[in-house]
Amino acid sequence: MSTESLVNKEAFAPEEPEDFGDRWRTGVRLLIVADASFVVALSFSFLYLRGVNTQASFHPGGTEVASLWWPWIVTAVMLASYLAYRYGMDVHEAGRRHFLNGGVVALVGMCLAVVLTIVQMYRFPFHVSDNAYSSAVWVLAAGNVFHLLITVFLGLGIVIRVQRRVTTGAGDWHVRLVGIWFAWVCVAALIGALTVTVANGTVGCPLAKDQPDPGARSVPLSSCSSASR
Repeated sequence: MSTESLVNKEAFAPEEPEDFGDRWRTGVRLLIVADASFVVALSFSFLYLRGVNTQASFHPGGTEVASLWWPWIVTAVMLASYLAYRYGMDVHEAGRRHFLNGGVVALVGMCLAVVLTIVQMYRFPFHVSDNAYSSAVWVLAAGNVFHLLITVFLGLGIVIRVQRRVTTGAGDWHVRLVGIWFAWVCVAALIGALTVTVANGTVGCPLAKDQPDPGARSVPLSSCSSASR
């Protein structure tokens, strides 16, 4: 019996893109679920430590807080970029370049968000090791940079593929696949911005009573006494 007769040639035949496209989409969704568990866990831990605030060590009085403008500006830029990408997907046709207008705008917007986030980190009035608050804010910002770098890489890749007209037929689902990631990073940035907003005292008690955040609303001291114990 020859060796060739023992090999199932069909098992080693190359798959068509239609066959593994669904698996790729499932893989991206699973990646987003895993990443979301990290983002949610980080946000929960941040707010939990703020609520416990053992011996007022989470954010000692008189220390600085991060500006609320930067995370919300970055989030707004990312949302605008995602909307541009959605527009590109809506007008996209396989084998055509209609996607490029929205795709290029989305790519430029995400690059701008990377620059803004790095500037935000450079302007932090504290070091990562100062206290629990500062370390958590640094990790949130660094996580956003990580998300944005992946997004820029994927956005550049899909723009090049569309420009070269290689997203035809089954390959057309690449455009929608990258769109799923674009949507997720916007949600992650929104979670981060909300977390910093809550921790800064805009909602709830100010972190430092002698240096309250300018955007914080006034809260009765009676309601803050229990939170600071």
